[in-house]
Amino acid sequence: RCDLILLGWTAFVGFNLMSDFLWGGSRAGGDASSDTGSSSPSVMGAGTSELYRGSYRLRSNGSDVEEGALRMSLGQQQTGIMAVQISSISMALRRAGTRSSMSSMEADIVFSGVEFGDVKKLVATGASDPKRLRYFGDRPCRLNAALELLPGDAKARSDLVAPEPDDTTAGGGGRRGIGDADHRRMERPVSIIGEVTGVDCGLSMAFAVEAVDIVAMTQKVVHYSIWVNVLTIVQIRCYLLQMRHTEDGPSASRVSIACIGLQALMDAYDSFLHLCLGLSSQYMFNTIAVVALFKFVLFSLLEARYLLTIWRHRQPDIFNQGWETVRRELSWLYSRFYGVLVVGLVLLYHNLDRLDLIVLAFQAYWLPQIVSDAWQGCKSALSPTFCVGMSSTRLLFMLYLWGCPEGIFSDELYPRLPGSTSPSLCSWMVLIQAFQLGVMALQQRWGPRWFVPWVCMPWAYNYHSSPSVDPGTDCVICMAEIDEEEERRCVVTPCNHKFHQACLEQWMDVKMECPTCRTNLPPIQ
Repeated sequence: RCDLILLGWTAFVGFNLMSDFLWGGSRAGGDASSDTGSSSPSVMGAGTSELYRGSYRLRSNGSDVEEGALRMSLGQQQTGIMAVQISSISMALRRAGTRSSMSSMEADIVFSGVEFGDVKKLVATGASDPKRLRYFGDRPCRLNAALELLPGDAKARSDLVAPEPDDTTAGGGGRRGIGDADHRRMERPVSIIGEVTGVDCGLSMAFAVEAVDIVAMTQKVVHYSIWVNVLTIVQIRCYLLQMRHTEDGPSASRVSIACIGLQALMDAYDSFLHLCLGLSSQYMFNTIAVVALFKFVLFSLLEARYLLTIWRHRQPDIFNQGWETVRRELSWLYSRFYGVLVVGLVLLYHNLDRLDLIVLAFQAYWLPQIVSDAWQGCKSALSPTFCVGMSSTRLLFMLYLWGCPEGIFSDELYPRLPGSTSPSLCSWMVLIQAFQLGVMALQQRWGPRWFVPWVCMPWAYNYHSSPSVDPGTDCVICMAEIDEEEERRCVVTPCNHKFHQACLEQWMDVKMECPTCRTNLPPIQ
């Protein structure tokens, strides 16, 4: 069933990615044809919506009040008159020195107006939101906007200050405010320059923006979706291999619930953030939503199911006590897990500015398995393929987000992630993953408690307390006789049954019980 679901989702993803790619190509062709059909390049076409980004400066009574980055969306609808279009404008302001976030993509000012194509002028009127813009007063202020549409190859001199990079980036030298002496002047190709005046507020805002290449961003988002979906497919395959490994080999009861639970929470939060990201922008929603759905399939169909399998192997007696007991215990398990999930979502929403630190803390998801193996004194039931596959795919995804300077989270279409790009954060992620995998590999080779000091070791049963073996004693595991020469390699269980040490160790990798009488056995130190 999982293979069929995986095949169906792969076909669905391929269809959506192809449609988005063809949509971007047709969009590019339409723009090119509109450009060649007119003597001067047009920045807007009929029935389209364009995205612009630049900078703004807010003034009051002749003095500067605020400056920063501006994101503007410009849409229009053709009227019955060829040279006249009805336009709608939304502006999102981000003050210099503040981090970009999903909330910073919400519109602060909304206008509606008329564009005259012959003169390349646009006049609009709107109102300020007092909840988001405190400078315009406690009441909505009527605003008038005048925009001049420029050709794409034109250059205009702007007195605005180019927005400075956030101090959260690697090697950042701190925030820079309005009063800094080394502000850089902006001289670059702009698509629109304009001014917004508050009739009743005594404020004015000058801005200059340039068009965002939506076609290039479309291709970049499609490539990102393909990359993340391939990684998710590999993770799904790793979980299927791990489930089969615990069915045929070691018991699933030796897998840490906290270890799998942390990974399930990571994928659930990842799905939620991608869904919010797709809803926050009108572009490429299908492509981003497919990533969210793939993560949701991994979380709900595989990780949640594997958590239930581990819980069932740890408490086999509950299923002999009736359906009411099983339902009560199962409800308690699901309520606690989804309670943690909801509380984590609330905390994550209020701490999005610290997302880089939260992601770094989540990289220690193998730590509960290491501690569980050391506490129980038994080797891990996780497959090496599962550990290496999950670590590498999760690490590659995080390295793209916080290590790729030309990714989709470059503050053009989607907000820049807190702390990106950061080589130091990427290095810490690699070190944490390498350290955990190294400790788990040494636990398999030297024993689960190789790093625990002897003074901290718990009491352990001595399997070599009675090395003498009666003649004719057989090892019921390999069905071979234990002769006198093998007495030193013979072990005696607490229930006084004798086996070859190598045979019993292999048996205890699968079941921690006596092969003869089914009594629970302590680990071999």
